[in-house]
Amino acid sequence: MSVKGKQSLSLNNKLTMTLQIQLAIKLLQLNSLDLQKEIDEKILENPFLENENSSESTEVTSEIPIMASNYSERSDDDYDAYEQLSSSHQSLHEYLMWQIGLSPINENDQFIAYNIVDYINDDGFLTESIEDLYILLKKNIEITFQEIFAVLHKIQHLDPIGIGATSLKNCLSIQLEHYHKDHDYYDSAKNIIDKLEDDIKPSTISFDAFTSEFEKEDGKYLAATELVKSLNPKPGNIISRSLQQEHIIPDVIISKKDNKWLTELNPSINPKIRINRAYENLMKNISNKEDKEYVKTNLQNARFFLKALKNRNLTILKVAKVVFKKQVSFLNQGDIAMKPLGLKDIAAEVDMHESTISRSTNNKYVQTPRGVYEMKHFFSSEINTDYGKMISSTAIKSMLEKIISKEDKSSPLSDSQIADSLNKGGIRVARRTIAKYREMLEIPPSKNRKTRGV
Repeated sequence: MSVKGKQSLSLNNKLTMTLQIQLAIKLLQLNSLDLQKEIDEKILENPFLENENSSESTEVTSEIPIMASNYSERSDDDYDAYEQLSSSHQSLHEYLMWQIGLSPINENDQFIAYNIVDYINDDGFLTESIEDLYILLKKNIEITFQEIFAVLHKIQHLDPIGIGATSLKNCLSIQLEHYHKDHDYYDSAKNIIDKLEDDIKPSTISFDAFTSEFEKEDGKYLAATELVKSLNPKPGNIISRSLQQEHIIPDVIISKKDNKWLTELNPSINPKIRINRAYENLMKNISNKEDKEYVKTNLQNARFFLKALKNRNLTILKVAKVVFKKQVSFLNQGDIAMKPLGLKDIAAEVDMHESTISRSTNNKYVQTPRGVYEMKHFFSSEINTDYGKMISSTAIKSMLEKIISKEDKSSPLSDSQIADSLNKGGIRVARRTIAKYREMLEIPPSKNRKTRGV
C-alpha cells in the first residue's frame, strides 16, 4: 500500500506541472484584448478569484520562475478555445515566413524554407512528401535530400513547435522530444506515439479514441497517456486565421525619464486579481470530503492562474527590455537607425527558446514616443555594407521610402537605379531586394509613380 501511495503522489505532481506549463504558455500567446477576456472568464468561473477592489481579498505574492520553454495545450475542456487564440493580423503562413526571414540561414536554405511553408496547411502539416518537394525544388536549384531534411527540421522547431510535421506521429514526437525529454514518463509516452502509423493525419483518426485505448491498460500507462494528450495534434490551429481589425492596446510603454529610456508594462492591461480570503478560509471549516476537494481544486487552479499571469507579464517585459536595449538607436533616430535583430539574439540573452521569443512578441504592441508599433517591427534581417558593418532590412526600407519621396515625379527611379544609388553608398542590395521591399511598403513600380504635368 505504501508503494502505491508514493506512485500516486508522483503522478499528481507531474500532471500538475504539465497543466501549469500549458496555462503559462496559453496566456503568453494571448494579445491584450484576449487576455482581458480570459481574466474575466476565469473570475466568473472560479469563486476564489476576484478583482482587487474587493475588501475581502488577499493578493498572492509567491515567487514564480520564468519558464523558458514553449508548449501547446491539448486539454479536453480547453482545446477548442485554445485553437482559437487570436493572432488577428496575420496568417500561419505569414507568421512562419516572418520567423524564417529572421533565421540565420543562407539564401538557398531560405528558398527551400519558403517553398516548404507553401505546402503547410492550416493544421500545420506538410501536404507534400519529401520526395515530391525534392522534385519540385530540383527544377530551380541544386539540392540534396539532406538539405531539405535540415531545413524542414529547422521549420519544425519554429513556433508553434511541431509545425511542418509529415504525420501525426511525427508531430507528437517532435513536441514530446522538445518539451518532455527528461520527463519520468517520456519512454512510455514515446512507445504510445510510436504505435501510430506514419501516414495517419489528425483528420483521419480520433485522437481521443486513440489515447483512450491506453487508459484501459494498467496504471503504468495512465500518466504517459495524459502526457501524450497534453500535446497538440494540430499545432497550426493555435495561430488564428482571422484577419479582422481590432482596437490596439499596447502591452509595453517606452518613455524617457531623466535622459534614460524606460521600458514598462502598460498598467491598464495588467489587472490586479487576487484570491478571495473568505473563500480561502473555507478550507479550515469544511469537513465533508467532496466539498473539501472542490474547494481545494478551485483554490489550486486560482493560484496556478495568478502565477501564469504574472509569468506572462514578466516574460514579455524581460524580452521587451532586451529588444529596446539593442534598438535604442531607433528610439533616438527612427527606422533609419534600426539594428539587425533576430529571435536567436534575444533568445540567447534571456536564456529562452526562439519559439518562446516569437510567441512573446507575436501580436504584442509597444507604445514609443515615435508611435505605436507591433513588437515584430523591431526584428529584421541583416545586410552587408562595404564599410564592415551590418545594416537592418528595416533601415533599408526607411532609406527606400526617403529616396522615393524625393525623386522627380516626372521621371521616377527604377528599382535598378535605387539599388545602384545604395550600392554607391556602400550598401550592397540587389534589384530584386529593392522590388521586394517596395512591394512590402506598398509602393507602386516606377511606371505607376510617374506623373505628368497639365
